[in-house]
Amino acid sequence: MCGILFELSHAGTHPPNSVSDDLVRNVGRRGPDSFKTVEIAVGSFCLKFVASVLSLRGTAVVPQPLHSSSNGAGPLQEAPEYVLCWNGEAWRFDGQEFAADENDTQFIFDKLSSCEGRVQDVLQRIEGPFAFVFYDGPRKRVWFGRDWLGRRSLLLRKAVATGSDISICSIADTQDISQWSEVEADGFYFIDLEKLETGPTTNTGFNKIAFIAQNDYDVINIRDSCMRLPISDLCREIPNPDLQALTPESPSVGRLYGLLYDSLRLRVQNIPRHSVPSVQGHHGNLRPSKVGILFSGGLDCTMLARIAHDILPPDEPIELLNVAFENRRVLEAAVAEAKKKMKSKKGVQNALVEEAPLPNDGIVDVASSTSHRDIYNICPDRQTGLKSWRELQSVCPNRDWRFKEINVPYEEVTKHKQKVIPLLHPHDTEMDLSIGLAFYFASQPLEVDSPRTLLSGLGADELFGGYARHGTAFNRAGYVSLIDELELDLTRLGKRNLGRDDRIISSWGREARFPFLDERLLRDVVSWPVSDKCDFGATQRGEAWDALDYEKKVLRLLAWKLGMRGVAGEKKRAIQFGARTAKMEASKGGKVKGTQKITPEG
Repeated sequence: MCGILFELSHAGTHPPNSVSDDLVRNVGRRGPDSFKTVEIAVGSFCLKFVASVLSLRGTAVVPQPLHSSSNGAGPLQEAPEYVLCWNGEAWRFDGQEFAADENDTQFIFDKLSSCEGRVQDVLQRIEGPFAFVFYDGPRKRVWFGRDWLGRRSLLLRKAVATGSDISICSIADTQDISQWSEVEADGFYFIDLEKLETGPTTNTGFNKIAFIAQNDYDVINIRDSCMRLPISDLCREIPNPDLQALTPESPSVGRLYGLLYDSLRLRVQNIPRHSVPSVQGHHGNLRPSKVGILFSGGLDCTMLARIAHDILPPDEPIELLNVAFENRRVLEAAVAEAKKKMKSKKGVQNALVEEAPLPNDGIVDVASSTSHRDIYNICPDRQTGLKSWRELQSVCPNRDWRFKEINVPYEEVTKHKQKVIPLLHPHDTEMDLSIGLAFYFASQPLEVDSPRTLLSGLGADELFGGYARHGTAFNRAGYVSLIDELELDLTRLGKRNLGRDDRIISSWGREARFPFLDERLLRDVVSWPVSDKCDFGATQRGEAWDALDYEKKVLRLLAWKLGMRGVAGEKKRAIQFGARTAKMEASKGGKVKGTQKITPEG
């Protein structure tokens, strides 16, 4: 994981149009292991590359930006041939996995430097998340973009005064946040400096940014200006009317285990020890964890924990990060309910006597107990998390499962809210804020030796039909409607979730990894008929597992097969409701909808 920042400006305007010092500092927060700047002159332009590094690959920290000569660092000077800012994890290249001691950044830089301008040919051979800025000196081009799914954040700012001032960054500058837009994950872009040098600068300059589009997976003869997507369209096969329900022995259940195992193996097995801060005395039972899981106790995250157990050595601890919030709305409702009960009791005891003022002690007891430990323990995700933690301990007793209770007082939410809102940008709804707050505090390091690698179950609902509206779609118009809904969810995943979540979690110098979004897993699962994923409309057999929900049935059956039968029956719950970040202040402004825009005050 890295923070990357690129600025293009005319020599005569540099540095007046530069981004703020706050943005540079925030880029540095994403990568605490290295921070470096490269500035070069190309014709009448100044190019500034900034990168911070969170080192999670190879045997040592590889500082960025990488460049092809030692003359490119420091003050403004003659350009090196190539410069790369890379924020990514390339798990495979041309189908081959990287060795445990190999650094993907250096490898990708070498490939880009020798591709003779065919940058898209290199990038489309990568399996894994990334965002990048690459300067191709011989062709005077600056390339930038995100992976095909948008698993890493990248934003662009165009100065309105001139057509050539451009900034590209992992996050937005709070000084002029409205000017930043998200780079679409629909291909790769490049700026031709020679054309920009000779072209007009009176317009917004977007006609000077060229584009290499994505093409369909099934296209055989790909044009030079296109690149191939790594997965095909969703299978639209309609199941037979007499379809039998899935069982723990169904082929798709075993297939899913193998796919998740391989995906998790890449993401947890070779995390270098140098990426975990060394703390004196922390060894044996106190040894730090390399891996943490954003853990609500739900089906998706618990299955990642269960399968990670099959991969990691027995003495490797795994942290389960469970967040719960003090929600004042819930507290006020508890106090109101206490008042109601006390009034009712008073009326029964003395219905003929005029009611005296209520004593405060009972209400105070409810408020005080609920506002401290109980307010966190009654959070749905805390209750589910504790239950799933105990089941993991029972099924996998030799693992050190470290359940971390992250309790967030209301005052902490108000204190940090104005830091979270800029990280959401360009997302700006109440739902984004609720989700962002949950991820922000869940990923906040609790101790000096907290793991830097965090696993997320994002993608399971979109792949296997885990939302309530998937059932609604099936009830409305059968399998055709259900497939349409699944396809919509998968295609908009990067636009709705991934860039936002990357900006939030990485602000703490930690990296989220998404095993359900591995290219090979996706490529396989989208080819399955919907009947291999969920059980809508299937004929049940009367077995115990038939009582499991239809949603994500294949994943539920896998949990059942691996001994996690309590987890197999867990209901889907959105993080903002499970952690209780939703509608924290509803009493101040009435009902709040998730689609409502965040107010200027947050």
